[in-house]
Amino acid sequence: MGEKYSTMKKLYILLLCGISTHSFGQQLANSDFENWTNHPGNIVYTSYKEVNNWASGNAALDVAPGVKAPTSQTTDAQNGTYAVKLTTQTIFGQLASGNLFTGKFKLNLTDPIKSAQIGTPYSSRPTAFNVYYKYASVKGDSCSMYALLTKYNTSTHKRDTIGLGSFVSSTSVNTYTLLNMPITYTSTEDPDSISMVFSSSADGGNFRGQVGSTLTIDNFSLDGVPSLSTTASLASISAVLYPNPAQSRVVLSNAPSESGTVYFYNVSGSLVRSQKWIGTRTPEFELENMPVGFYTCKFITSDETVFASKLLITE
Repeated sequence: MGEKYSTMKKLYILLLCGISTHSFGQQLANSDFENWTNHPGNIVYTSYKEVNNWASGNAALDVAPGVKAPTSQTTDAQNGTYAVKLTTQTIFGQLASGNLFTGKFKLNLTDPIKSAQIGTPYSSRPTAFNVYYKYASVKGDSCSMYALLTKYNTSTHKRDTIGLGSFVSSTSVNTYTLLNMPITYTSTEDPDSISMVFSSSADGGNFRGQVGSTLTIDNFSLDGVPSLSTTASLASISAVLYPNPAQSRVVLSNAPSESGTVYFYNVSGSLVRSQKWIGTRTPEFELENMPVGFYTCKFITSDETVFASKLLITE
């Protein structure tokens, strides 16, 4: 029993510290966190939900009796139905930070280190990452969010850092706030991998943090406006934004899907706002408090099809 307990504890530590990657074109799949899979428990093990196309240390709950998930689903969403809630707690007597990251884990009790799958192709060079977040810091604890783009070096057999965007903060934020974090590149080469990691305690990998610190995130995206010459236009499917120019609102007529997300990028390529639509082919989007000017509107449907259009907002 002691040996099995030790193995499970080591496995959970690896799940907390390991970083894997998964990509879907320029945007990561299910980056609005709407789609989840339930992992049913039993009389011994606790059930938990996992965000589709993302991973977390929750996978260790399959072998951890009575433990609650540090990463959970919440209906306290910025836009849409669901968001992700990361809560720092203790597991096996060790501090465990709630985390979410790109990648997959397949539990391997014989050789726990092989549970992590590290490095999935991703070749874009986004200028920044965006996410809406709230944070409840306990006793000065800090949350962390970062995007790491790397490329495998065939000479050194190691991964070279191509770009990094990192955010660490101990400030409590009570209402959803849009974080736009630039990615700084240290190489002119294109990456072959991306790691996106969120943690409710920034030093959780070293088992340091405060129990109860909670990071809630929703509607993640990567900056890098698609070229209208390479992305299907709304006109190509007989869809149209009106009125255009617009002031306080705009309507999408004949939307390509009954659900999706629209991203509004300004002329410098920065994300200004994102909004979801569900259950309609004529969604209406609010434009209040958006600066006047030209925008590129990127529409990503629920099946990950991408369309784009220009929009002018006036006074």
